[in-house]
Order: sequence, then C-alpha cells, then structure tokens
Amino acid sequence: MSEIEDVNLLTVDFNNIRFLETDDFVVLACLIESFYAQGSQVAFEGGSTSLNNHLFNIKFKEYWKEGFNRENFTLSKNHTTLCLWKISQQMIYTYTNYAKEYFERFTDNKDLIPLASNIDEVFNNIFDHSKSPVSGYIITQYYPKNNKIIFSVCDFGVGIACSINNDLVKKQEKPIEDWKAIIKSLERGYSIKSTPRNRGFGLNNILELTESSNGKLQILSNTGIVEKRSGEMYRAGDFNFNFPGTLIKVEVDLNTFEEKDDTEDIYEF
Repeated sequence: MSEIEDVNLLTVDFNNIRFLETDDFVVLACLIESFYAQGSQVAFEGGSTSLNNHLFNIKFKEYWKEGFNRENFTLSKNHTTLCLWKISQQMIYTYTNYAKEYFERFTDNKDLIPLASNIDEVFNNIFDHSKSPVSGYIITQYYPKNNKIIFSVCDFGVGIACSINNDLVKKQEKPIEDWKAIIKSLERGYSIKSTPRNRGFGLNNILELTESSNGKLQILSNTGIVEKRSGEMYRAGDFNFNFPGTLIKVEVDLNTFEEKDDTEDIYEF
C-alpha cells in the first residue's frame, strides 16, 4: 500500500452502516492497522444498535487500544464468530487447528481438516508473495440457518495480480489483465515461488474446496475481481478502482463435508 499521511486521530464512522460482512471486517481492520502502525490513535462513532452489539461481542473496538495483542486469539462473546485475528506467521497452524476444532462443534461429526488446510494455504500465500506492510487479517463466521462457514482474509501487499504479472515479465512473457492474472493464480500447479509451506499448489486447492463444498470463492486484487460459484463459470472483470493488495472470501457448505473417521486401526504384533 502506498504511504499514508500522518494522522493523529483516525475516527471510524459507522453512522451509515447497519451490517458488516466478513470481507468488510478484514478490509477495515487492515485499513485501521495501516494508520495505527504509523502512530495514529483510533476512535469509533455511530452505528446501529445491532451493529454495535456485534462489534462489542467480537471486541472489535478494543483491538487498537494500547496493550491489546491482535496476534493472539481473542475469544468472541458471539459463539458463531471466530475472532478477528492479525495473522502471525508463528501461529498459522495453531490458528487453523483451533478453527477446525472450534467449528466442528457445530457440525454433525463432520471432518473440517480440508477447511483448515485451505486457510493455511491462504496464510502461506500472504507470507510468500504479498510483501504486505500489514501482515493481514482474517475473520471466520458460521451461519447456522444454512449451515455455512465464510472466512475472509485481506492484506495490503502488492496483490496477486501484480505478483503474477511481475513473474510473467521475468519469464519474458506479456503481462495480462489483472482479472486474468487472478484466474491464472488458480490454475493447478501454478506458483510464483514454491516453498515448503505452500508446496507449489498456489490457490488451486481453495478453488477445489469451494467446488466440492457447494461454495463460493471471491478474489479482489489490484484492478481485478473474480467470483466463482460451485458448478458455474467464472464471473470476472475489472474493478472500479485499484485495490492495494488482495482480498479473498471463501464460503463453504458444511453439509457437503465428509464424516470424521473415529475408528482406530488395530495392529497385531
């Protein structure tokens, strides 16, 4: 993200806001973090009663108070929301393990390992490619009425589209439109830099998860936006402004996950 002006006090005005989706929360968190990292104090005002109740339950307004550790887990008073979390490389697998166990409580013996491993994949892409001055934020929400989980992750790095095009130029290939670059990042086996963490799979695993779970994937990066519903063609094109980084939103249907296998193998010696 480009340099921001020095601001002594950043006031977040919720007066015209009634509801925030998971993607709204992580984008807002990254924006606040960008100012906070430059020394700005943070204040909040306005908002409907229901919105402020939700903000209170997930402790959102406490995150940028002095002494609050955003890289630790902050238990929410809303049991269907897993805390907003400032992504820390040291705690990636701790978080995804915790998320798996946390949301398995709402399922009828479903195995959420595929969900946890795909959250890992998003985290690792942030640390491998984004070069983000803000490490990124995630929030995960369970919707009991339709038995779905939605998680959103945001960073203010160079963006998937920019990373892909930089890679193409290094290979002496022509750069492509940002939305086409996002789709390219979803190709199986495509990875700018293969590391032990991302294993060279890029974001294709996340695409396959949403396909197999009757879900939805949305990626916004630079000037490109891509949406993919299970069983449908991509909806993709130019966004109306340049988003400084990458926003990924994933929706999955828990009814489609396999049952946990709790049987123990018996070995003869």
